[in-house]
Amino acid sequence: MGSNAETGTVRSVERALAIVELLGEHQALGLEELHYLTRLPKATVSRMLLTLQEQGWVYRGLSDRRYRLRAQRLFGDTQQRFKRQVVESAAPWLLELSERTGLVVDLSCFDGERLEVMESAIPSVLRKLYPNNCQIVGQHASLFHSAMGKACLTQLPTEEVQRLAGRDHVAADEQHHVCEQTQHQGFGQRTEGYWEYPVRLPFLIRAVALPVRAQGRLVGSMALHWPMHQAPVERVLNLHMASLEATVREVQRVLV
Repeated sequence: MGSNAETGTVRSVERALAIVELLGEHQALGLEELHYLTRLPKATVSRMLLTLQEQGWVYRGLSDRRYRLRAQRLFGDTQQRFKRQVVESAAPWLLELSERTGLVVDLSCFDGERLEVMESAIPSVLRKLYPNNCQIVGQHASLFHSAMGKACLTQLPTEEVQRLAGRDHVAADEQHHVCEQTQHQGFGQRTEGYWEYPVRLPFLIRAVALPVRAQGRLVGSMALHWPMHQAPVERVLNLHMASLEATVREVQRVLV
């Protein structure tokens, strides 16, 4: 019979594997959900998750604080694994930029058809304004109305933009205006008064975005967004666009 120490070690491994299995099954889970599903004390689950993070098995979302298996632990879905790799590589830079600017930093991935919000870093000065039920991570942004979508359109061939506009029932004159304005500005700017997500923030926002490329292709975009009453777009551009550009360059560098 093994010693108490050995038995405890085996039990710890079993518990860790149970958490890994649940994350593989459900994609993303919070501490409360894992506490309920494993029937383990919350403190025990928290310690296990911290160990799994330190050992490179688990990533914790910046905005939703939910746990996910890291990209290198995913199997089968190459596209999903690449998206997670982008998020994990970019996360430290998103956090640094959000705290430095005092603005929210959003990261999206574009698969050629849809633009998915993959991560969002909310600075401490704004976190109390964002209720937990107003998360846009996991939602799909409009290519023709969101800042992140418009930033991606600047990187696509004209015929591809036209195809996507037809699919989304965007009128030809609106499509032309969006593309011309974005090309002229050199960045994507959110269409004010338009909200494409099923969840709503308790205030109106403004946003600007730049495309993100890796290995010679478009992979998504990065945006700064902030409450509309906080500042006009011109002020944010003057104060923070250079920082956004620098952050995009750093993320692209680590994705090579």
